Amino acid sequence: MKKIISILLILILLSCSNDESLPHQNSNPEEIKLEKISFEGKTVTIDWNTVLDADDDLIYYSLYINSILVEKTTKSISTSLLEYNNEYRGRIIATDKNGGVSELEFTFESPKSKILLFSDSSQNLIAYDLITNKTLWESSTSFIEAHTAYKDMIFSGVKGLNGINILTGEIEWTSSPGTNYNEYRNIITDNTNVYAFDASSKLYCVNIESKEKLWDRSFLNYYATLSIDETRVFVSSRNNDHLYSINKVSGQTDWSLRLNASYKFLTNPLINNDHIYIGDYYGIFYALNKNNGSKIWTVDMGRYNSFFAAPTIFENTIITGTYSTLYALYENNGNIKWTYKPEGTIETSPFIHNNNIYIGLSKNGTAELVCLNAEDGGFKWKYDLSSKTTTSPIVYEDIVYIGDWDNNFYAINATNGSLEWKLQTDNPIIKSPIIIIGNSDTVIYPSSHGLKN
Repeated sequence: MKKIISILLILILLSCSNDESLPHQNSNPEEIKLEKISFEGKTVTIDWNTVLDADDDLIYYSLYINSILVEKTTKSISTSLLEYNNEYRGRIIATDKNGGVSELEFTFESPKSKILLFSDSSQNLIAYDLITNKTLWESSTSFIEAHTAYKDMIFSGVKGLNGINILTGEIEWTSSPGTNYNEYRNIITDNTNVYAFDASSKLYCVNIESKEKLWDRSFLNYYATLSIDETRVFVSSRNNDHLYSINKVSGQTDWSLRLNASYKFLTNPLINNDHIYIGDYYGIFYALNKNNGSKIWTVDMGRYNSFFAAPTIFENTIITGTYSTLYALYENNGNIKWTYKPEGTIETSPFIHNNNIYIGLSKNGTAELVCLNAEDGGFKWKYDLSSKTTTSPIVYEDIVYIGDWDNNFYAINATNGSLEWKLQTDNPIIKSPIIIIGNSDTVIYPSSHGLKN
């Protein structure tokens, strides 16, 4: 019996000795869970749970974005500076001092950029970040250019036909289709080609992908902004009495309309469905068949009542203006629905937003932004500008953007006309702005542009 008890005691002692000699089994940190990703401008904050460890080990976190180590920390939050308009891959690795590991992989998108672009009288193109309210960059431009967006670029025509990155101001695309001139204006684009005049009024068509010139043709002193549809480029001029419909593929004239002598066009036309609407220097407004140029109707507002404001459309009415009067014309017959006669002159084009019309009016050395009811032309509010304005306004997210000749650029509440902010510039603002959202996911053009909204 004593022998049996002795053997049992030895076995118990050996068992205890074996348990104590076994290595400690380390526990991995618990699961990582993403709690929040937030942006302030381009600054991202990534927040995750505080990972617990069964062994009470101190946890270290390694944050990777697009396979680059951004930060190693003991905190469950990290802040980084990223770029707009991108998709990112994130990875968080939690480790303890004994080699325990827990991982989380995720994807997220940075905000779409909101870039306001406008030019001044000294030929500076200014890019302004509407998210951070800071100027991003400035570049040379032409004071007679119409700026057009394509993906992540805005086109300019100084020292070549150039595509400038909207976020950096760097030239990403360039072409020089002309041999005699290297300055381009009235630039417009579709998803395939760029169309632009050089200083001698020669019109070029350049393929975006190859940067090769597809065709060119000469005009005489052409100045107005181009308009386009799916198959044609429409060319009008402040210095000529023709409206041309140019085939996009061949560069040849599909049709043209010639007015009476000296009856020139001051603006580009409005294209709507199968119709073109445009007014001339001697007060005649035209509705034309887009496919052959035949007249559908005309209305005569008086010999010296020149149409200057590029037309736009609201429901079944064309909104257009002479120097002295804003008109709403029924699109099917040209009959006048209503008129608005301001104190001052109309030298900008109207913009339609939420059943309202926004237009800049110049007076004796001053100006005002006016909001009208688009249904009946009724006055709603006005905001006084410091000086004359030739800037056709645009509206985005219920803010109206407009400039004046007193070196001011304004952001005005579209609902009540109160000032949101004002930017003092070095030179007068004489041209109209555009706003590019993301990589041209949305582009807000003024009504004076051939790609008007």
